[in-house]
Order: sequence, then C-alpha cells, then structure tokens
Amino acid sequence: PPSSSTSSTSSTLTSTSTSTLTSTTTTTTSETTPTQTPTTTIPLPTRPPSIVEAEARTARELSHAVRKLTNDLRTCNTRVNAIEEGFQNLYVAHLGNVDGLRKCREGMILAPEDIEKLDDVESLEGIVNPALLEQAQFKEDQKARTKRDEELASKHRTLINSLETRIESLVRRERSWERTISELQARRDLLERREGAWERTIGDLMGEIEVRARREDWWEDMKREMEGRIGALSQIAVVERFGQGPHHVSMTVLLEEGNPSSQRTLIFELAPIELAPHSVHLFLTQIAEGYWSRGTPAIVLNAEHVLQACPHPCLDSVDLGGRTPGYPYEDMRAAGLDVVSFQEYSPAFPHEKYTIGFAGRPHSGPEFYINLLDNTLDHGTLEERKRRMGQAEYGAWAEEAFGGVEEVDVGEKDMMEPYPCFGKLVEGFDVVDEIARSLTRASLPKDDLDDEDDMERVDLDENMLLRPVKIASVTILENYSPGAKAAGVGEKKEKEGGSETTTTDEL
Repeated sequence: PPSSSTSSTSSTLTSTSTSTLTSTTTTTTSETTPTQTPTTTIPLPTRPPSIVEAEARTARELSHAVRKLTNDLRTCNTRVNAIEEGFQNLYVAHLGNVDGLRKCREGMILAPEDIEKLDDVESLEGIVNPALLEQAQFKEDQKARTKRDEELASKHRTLINSLETRIESLVRRERSWERTISELQARRDLLERREGAWERTIGDLMGEIEVRARREDWWEDMKREMEGRIGALSQIAVVERFGQGPHHVSMTVLLEEGNPSSQRTLIFELAPIELAPHSVHLFLTQIAEGYWSRGTPAIVLNAEHVLQACPHPCLDSVDLGGRTPGYPYEDMRAAGLDVVSFQEYSPAFPHEKYTIGFAGRPHSGPEFYINLLDNTLDHGTLEERKRRMGQAEYGAWAEEAFGGVEEVDVGEKDMMEPYPCFGKLVEGFDVVDEIARSLTRASLPKDDLDDEDDMERVDLDENMLLRPVKIASVTILENYSPGAKAAGVGEKKEKEGGSETTTTDEL
C-alpha cells in the first residue's frame, strides 16, 4: 500500500486509542460518581475522615483505573496484532501477485513503457516502510523454517517409533527362537527315543501286513466259495423246479397301449445253468411268482445301447414320473427276489448284441435290459477288457478312468464289477429294433423339457421313452422249438403266483 495509507492508518490508530482512553476515563469518572437520589437526611454527628480512610479510598480508585487501563492496553495490543497479521497477509498476497505478473510478463511481449510499469509494481521500495517489509519477510521465513522443522521432527518421530517397534519385534522373535530351539532340542531327543521304538515296531507291522494279506486272501477264497455254493444251490433249484433246460421265456408287449393289433412277442433263451445258475434262477422265479405279469411292467428306457425293462410298480415311482416315493420293489425285497446275491458273470456268455442282463451295480436287479450293441467292454470284467483291448490300450484307458492300472480302490472296484448276463433274444429281433427307434425325452426340444419339468417338478431321465412299451405278460415256455412259430402251435407253461397251467401259444 502507499505511504499515505500507512500514515493514515497510524493516525487512525492514535486517534482511536486517544478516544478510547478518553471514553474510558469518562466512564470511570461516571462510574465513581454516586447516583444522587432524594433521601431524607438525618442529622448525624460528623467527624472529619481520617488519613488512612482517605488513602484507602484513593487506592481503590487507582486500582480500578489501573484495571481499566490494562483492559484498554490489551485491546490495543489485540488490534495491533490484527493490523500486523493483515499486513502480513497483504504482503503474502503481494508476493503472489508479483509472481503472477512475472509469469505473465515472461509469456507476453510488452512495450518498454509497460515493462517499466511492471517493474514499478514489483518494487515496494519507496512505498512501504522497509522495516515493515523486513519484518514481513522475516516472519515468512520463520514460518517456513518452523514448518520445515515440524516436518523433520515428525519424520524423526515416525522413524524412531518404527525403529523401536522393529527392535521390540526382534526382541520378541529372539525370545521365541530361544524357546523354539529348546523345544526342538527336546523334540530331537524324543524322536531319537521314538526311532528306536519304531525300529522295533516295523517288524511287528510287517508281520501284521502279512497277516492282513493272508486274511484278505482268505476272505476272497471264502467269497468265491460262497458264490460257488449259491450257484450250486441255484442250479439244483432250477433243475428241480424248471427242468434241466435250455429254458425259454416268452414276453408279450403292446407297442401301442389299448391297441390289441400292436401286440408282439419276444422269445428269450436263458443262459446254460452251469454258466449263470444264480441269475437264471432269480429271473425264472420272478416270472413264476408273477412279478412280470401283474400290474404295469414295461420297457421304459432307451439309452441307445440298451433297452431297459422294469416290473410293476416302476411306472408309479417318482423317478419315472409317478407319485410313489421310495424304493418301488419292497414286496420283491421281502421275498428275497429283487437283486442278485453277487455279480455273477461268465466270460463264456458275454454282453453281446441282443443279450439280456440285470441292471444296476453293485447289486443288480430286478430290472433287466436288452443289449442293442456289443457292450462286453463296459459291462464285463476288467480282465476281459484288458484281454480284448490289449495291454497298451487298456493302460491308457485305466489311466484316464481311475488314475492308473493298479490304482483301483475298493469302492471303484465294486462299481467296475460286471453286470450279470443270463440270456439272449432268439425271436422278435424286428420288434426290439422297432422299440429302439421310439422317441425319448432326449429327442424333444429343450424348451419343451424345461416346461415339462417346471410343470411336474420332477427330474426325469432323458432316456425315458415318451410312450413306455407295456409288457402284457411274461411266461416260461416248455418244450419250445423254433418251428412252432411257423406252425402256429406250441405249448407254454405259465407260472404265475406259483401255479402252473398249460395253454396254447398263439404266435
């Protein structure tokens, strides 16, 4: 600011202080003057005040005046500080303006007279008291030093705290290491003592492993012996009840439900009883007890490589779209006729095309299927697969299937056991091929399946036939000969519910 403004500011401050002091003195005088109120004067005896009382009164008045003057001085100091702070702020703003003008001048081409004007504006000499400028510059430098010192002190404090924390962490870690070393030494001593015990135990374990291996061999021998006994007893039962064989079974199906003209007949020849006695006995007994001729047995699944049939009441189960939950063959289970006792299989009677076998693993039955392809590799034994594929191809397959040729655990071994194959189709090949061409849920558009699933709220098998083929009856044929079909005459023994009747076979 110009010097005239500085002079006016000083004169203003002086006049302001003088007026303030004058008003303060006046106020003090007015405050010390008691208020004159009309009172009734009572004549009292008067005596002149003593010197002590007069001095005390004078001291009180002086003390009051000093307090007033002190307050006025504090007010003046406050205003002076405010004026200095305002000047300091103006000085900082001036420095900013000067820097802006300098930058402006560096970016523009000005006339010489304009440059002289800018130089005059940048210089405050002759305009502001140099003492004030020095004082402002000193305060600005002091602020910068104070800020820099505070930043350095803060960094130093942070660094010291970090070092102290690191030292504490290292001390704790050192103590932890000392404890760990002691524990490791104790553990080493313990391990040395245990090593001697382990050396003594290894011999015992090797002996136990050998005992366990012999026990497993014994169990396998017992299993084979039990399977042989079951097969022998089943063979005796088949011969006593159904004859020496070969055994033939007739299955009557309705390709279109409610249309008698769509009735067709399938003839199955069961495996020789010396190859699959247990499976043949189970199937013949199921037929003789009427489980395949009552209710709604049907061919329900077409998985492209097999056609699967199930006895009553499979169509009523939830898995096939019915409303009956749980296991559907409780009556057969109660009679002991639902599944085989073991996975009986003979390599001499493999799962070739048009053969039949019980479905399900590890306990197959009572549903059976008709092979539409040669499924020997997938439905037979691992040994038969190895023999047919060769060692190299079998090794690659085993590596992909269960991680190695020798890595089959007990659960996977149970699921890799063969399906029982116990018969083959001898008549009705065209009927089976016609059923195999039937539509399944997988042949429908996916949108239709989603709508159907939303409606039924049941997750049905995509291989389920849209129209299951009903099995009208399943009977055991006696004295069957292929020529009977051409002659139109033949006898069959129907065994339903344990009773035997002889009827004419109208093929």
